[in-house]
Amino acid sequence: MSLRSLRLGFGLLMFAAVATLTGCAAQIQKPIDLDPQFWSEKEPTIGVAITTLPASQLVLGGNQGLLDLAINTGINSKLSAQVASWKLQDAATLPDEIVAKLQAKGYKAKKIDDVIDLAQYKEAKFHEGFYARDLTPLQAKYGVDRLLLISYTASGAYRTYYSVIPTSVPTPQVGGIGVMVDLRDNHLLWYKPFAVTQPAQGEWDQPNYANLSNAYYQAVDSSRQMVITPFSK
Repeated sequence: MSLRSLRLGFGLLMFAAVATLTGCAAQIQKPIDLDPQFWSEKEPTIGVAITTLPASQLVLGGNQGLLDLAINTGINSKLSAQVASWKLQDAATLPDEIVAKLQAKGYKAKKIDDVIDLAQYKEAKFHEGFYARDLTPLQAKYGVDRLLLISYTASGAYRTYYSVIPTSVPTPQVGGIGVMVDLRDNHLLWYKPFAVTQPAQGEWDQPNYANLSNAYYQAVDSSRQMVITPFSK
């Protein structure tokens, strides 16, 4: 294995996670806003679900050789352990909140209690405006016509280096994708990638990294609002 530079920033982590989620690394679906017609259609039953929440991790990016990365990983071992303790559990309540908002507006909406494992569904060839995994079997399985699916693809923090010299402070981030899929034919009614970066307020290297942890949970809350807002109008 060569000692070429590793460019493993959070942006690449997000891209790789999204590519895995959508089943397509070469082509990326563009965002799709909710069509105004959505609000006039109250007959379809909408299922709201979430995929498996990822573990939080510290990503070390920038220009690093393999030896540099090994040294930097060791230096950041305590921080990595702290980041690994951060949980996305506040995001797990999103389906309940969205269902409540839709029902209050007169829509047929219900929470799907199962966590959706996208790996169980067949990848589809990329086609603009269609979800890249075949979710149509969920129509019969859960008795829903449309699926509003929230997928967090990355959670944690990133820090950049040039060799063994830090070029940024650790910065918490979370990100993912919200989608609304018509389960009759797998086409997208809504597609919203989201990512939130939240620098720590004050010193980041306090005992137990309190400011970093607070910033992470602020990022989680901001991401929740980005997903909820389209259904709060």
